[in-house]
Amino acid sequence: MAATINISHEKTSITIKAHLLLYGTFASDELGQRIVDEINRMWNEPKTKIMLNELGYEVLVEVDFECLSQEDILNKVLTNNNFENNFIRIEEKNIAERSMMGFGLGDNSGHWLITDQLGDSTTAAHEFGHALGLPHPEQLDYRFTGMPPIMAPRGTIVDAEYQWNPLAEPGAYGGTMRPIFRRVRADEVIQVIQHLDLSQSETINIGRLTNQLFDEIGRPVALRSDINT
Repeated sequence: MAATINISHEKTSITIKAHLLLYGTFASDELGQRIVDEINRMWNEPKTKIMLNELGYEVLVEVDFECLSQEDILNKVLTNNNFENNFIRIEEKNIAERSMMGFGLGDNSGHWLITDQLGDSTTAAHEFGHALGLPHPEQLDYRFTGMPPIMAPRGTIVDAEYQWNPLAEPGAYGGTMRPIFRRVRADEVIQVIQHLDLSQSETINIGRLTNQLFDEIGRPVALRSDINT
């Protein structure tokens, strides 16, 4: 997901800002609000701070949205050069069989599924992390560390209370992470910005403007064609 990093030295804050442009069969204001509520709540929950200019700067996440028609989304994507804009199609299924953000970390285009309980689980917050450039961690066993991090993939080993079935053997059927228990950790927020030189500018663009649209089942659409096909 493309985004901007806005640094306020007066407020000693660093704000990650993104705007979701939702389209597709199931895009709605009600769903969009649930999605951004989940992302904002979970990514601000750690109350992350980093040191900059020998001061502690609070890292904030601000995501909002709007729903657009097929015609309006096409017109928007053709002229987009704003790193805050992210084009997300909302449907029931796709060829990947999962919600996804484009085909690489940091893409500003995605295809999300309502079957992933968007806004009522941790999927939107997880995909937001991929969109900010975060991969799945190499570590896949988070026992004895509390709730698993937001970027942990399905199949991760966790303490019994965070499994699908608390009585199952770790790694066996039912003995892996139930995604609803994922939480954003402060180190994950820091990973998004740690490679940036925050002292050189008050606004920094991150991510990639792939500006890709998808058809109903998640296939890339050639721009200027009919995205209903």
